[in-house]
Amino acid sequence: MARAPEQVREESTALDGRVVRSLEAGPADAALTVALVPGLGALGYLLPTVRAVAARGGRCVLLDLPGFGSRRPRPCPPTVAGAAGALAAWARAAAPPGRLVLAGHSTGAQAALHAALLLQPDAAPQALVLAGPTVAPGQRGLLRLAARAPAAYRRDSPRELAVLPDYLRAGGALLTLLRSAVADRPEEAIARLQAPVTVTAGRQDAFAPRAWREQLVRAAGGPARQVELDGSHNNPFTHPAQLAEVLATA
Repeated sequence: MARAPEQVREESTALDGRVVRSLEAGPADAALTVALVPGLGALGYLLPTVRAVAARGGRCVLLDLPGFGSRRPRPCPPTVAGAAGALAAWARAAAPPGRLVLAGHSTGAQAALHAALLLQPDAAPQALVLAGPTVAPGQRGLLRLAARAPAAYRRDSPRELAVLPDYLRAGGALLTLLRSAVADRPEEAIARLQAPVTVTAGRQDAFAPRAWREQLVRAAGGPARQVELDGSHNNPFTHPAQLAEVLATA
């Protein structure tokens, strides 16, 4: 029996002696490939978006970066820079035949942005999507982020707690990743970007409010747009079809 295009499969890519695990759906020879990095290294909440991209005829590759999704050896350091380097290496080694869009959600958006910079100009992606990008200037502190969390997740589903095993596997590395995200300055990095970029988030996303998204768009070095969707921070889980539309038209 033929595999449904939105059925998720596990793949592995060897990079410099390490293996990057991915969950993906859609045909390998699709005209569009979306390489997607999760927020805080948790995979499961992005699977609805992976399936939604595949249902549109595209291929979506959800990369297990920095490696919290299994007990395998981690393919990179648990930092924004580490995930960015692994994503850029994956893009160079496993370049798809069609259009490549780099995308990330939350801290994964920060990693995707830095990966795009590592790839330009010779291997730059055709587009970049920053979904629910962190960390806004007024939130750069662990206590400040914690204070925003109730508002950021107020429209999300308790079913997203399925990501807890990933966080348990991460242990102290989760805090290392979070601190690296707080120290990052996306508004400075995006000014060096040449590829077209779309900044998106749910309208109730307190981690990525409209003012922060607009600041990123204004700072972008290349073509940029801002798209507001329904939901709050984890709208890739609650409104996957909407995000798949943004990814397909980036």
